Amino acid sequence: MKKLLIAALASSLAPLASFAADPAGLSLQGAWVRALPPGQPNTAAYLTATNNGPAAVTIVGACSDIADVTQIHTTREVDGLQRMERVGELPLAPGQSATFAPGGTHLMLMGLARMPVPGDRVQLCLELAGDEQVCTLADVRKDAGDEQSHEHHQH
Repeated sequence: MKKLLIAALASSLAPLASFAADPAGLSLQGAWVRALPPGQPNTAAYLTATNNGPAAVTIVGACSDIADVTQIHTTREVDGLQRMERVGELPLAPGQSATFAPGGTHLMLMGLARMPVPGDRVQLCLELAGDEQVCTLADVRKDAGDEQSHEHHQH
């Protein structure tokens, strides 16, 4: 009887364990990957990450199912020139959002086996401090459409 009670309790707590393993309320919206001409080894991805949780989270990296390497980059002006620089970490306070957009902070997908085409869906994951990840599926399209008017600078 004791073993049966423990088994029942463990099975009822299993969903809670998987919920606790989720990143602290980080949600991803509007994810998309830029389709470029075939043969390009790199492309960029964009999304908005919002911390809906009660504690700060720190984004420390990213990964994708189509790239050998995925990095967070940002555009900075240095000596009057626009330069792309890698971002090591991106803290988000509760209620704060980070927008990954053309012309600003974005994800670089490097070492592509093939360039995705419009209509494809690509998995994007943000890696958080504490070895947690939050993932989403991103639509592949040629440009930002009505959402952005900036063009992405090639790396």
